[in-house]
Amino acid sequence: MFKHHVPTKLTFGFGAFDFLKEEVDSLSLPTERVAVICGRSAVEHGFAKRAASAFHNSTVEIFDLVKPDPTVENALEVYRAVEPFKPTLIVALGGGSPLDVAKAVSLLLTNGGNLLNYIGVPEPFKKEGVPLVAVPTTAGSGSEVTPYAVLTDRERLRKAPLISRYLFPKLAVVDPKLTVSTPREVTVNSGVDALTHAVESFLSKRRTPVSALFSKEAFKRVFEFLPVAAGNPKDYQARKEVSLGSTLAGMAIADAGAGLIHTFAHAVGVLYRVPHGLANGLFLVPVLRFYGLSAKSELKELAETVGFSDPWEFLDALEEWLAFLGIPNLLTDVGAKEEELPKIAAMVNGKRFLMGNLPKIPTEREVLEILRSLI
Repeated sequence: MFKHHVPTKLTFGFGAFDFLKEEVDSLSLPTERVAVICGRSAVEHGFAKRAASAFHNSTVEIFDLVKPDPTVENALEVYRAVEPFKPTLIVALGGGSPLDVAKAVSLLLTNGGNLLNYIGVPEPFKKEGVPLVAVPTTAGSGSEVTPYAVLTDRERLRKAPLISRYLFPKLAVVDPKLTVSTPREVTVNSGVDALTHAVESFLSKRRTPVSALFSKEAFKRVFEFLPVAAGNPKDYQARKEVSLGSTLAGMAIADAGAGLIHTFAHAVGVLYRVPHGLANGLFLVPVLRFYGLSAKSELKELAETVGFSDPWEFLDALEEWLAFLGIPNLLTDVGAKEEELPKIAAMVNGKRFLMGNLPKIPTEREVLEILRSLI
């Protein structure tokens, strides 16, 4: 028996952003007061103005307060700015950061309470949030089709996840053309995040026949086309394939979740302020090598989607793929020191309750060994 639940309506394709209002109307979403939640880059590229102008018969306000790798405090700052406006609809515009912050704001507006009390608790909300439309401008997080929102809790030095079926947006409008202006570094880091979603969801014990299809299709597209998109930002075919891969990978983790690579990446990301996708790339191959024979059949199946028959040759190729994209392969490259490894290991081992779906669960010693292999 398995379950599949992605209630978000998806509109995908070049020019999809031009039909934002029509898609909103198709779901009869209330548009009296529209809050556009984004970061500064969405304003600078004109995306926020375009979103606002789509609702010319509505009262619209742009809240461009979201910061990269947003903290709990940043989410609360945005919430406090939006709350007096009392929106009937939220349009989240940008990468994973604005989408995740907007999700948190949407549910705080209707549920109230202390944001910290909702973190890490499965299904903590009692009611739906303000209807949310997600318009990603990067290809990576897949947040437009997931029930997750991830913030950083700097006070407790942890990634702070929100998990609820109410976090699914009502509508996702994925227009690959919006990713063309993305800087190369962001294109790469976001794309590696998407690839990691595809891999980890495929190896998860929670995977389903449906999520496995999404995982493999996502992996194939991102593996083949991310180097092209990074090398030629205006290759529209590559942008389309990576965007689709990102959204499919989001659908896969909505069902099957992520795994140990993300757990390592979250610890390093919080401690050294490393972009999330880059941190995933740092741990991707070492963790897959650690799984070894425990995940051989799954790795072979993924390998075959991109033309490899041997899973270990495939891991070598994946290592080369990451190097080509400029992903570092040492913890020292992101500022970590050998004497700090026990601290990182403790943070990873503190998430042991999340490890039940892994193909192989590491001991505390093995967590430290994986870290030492990167020094």
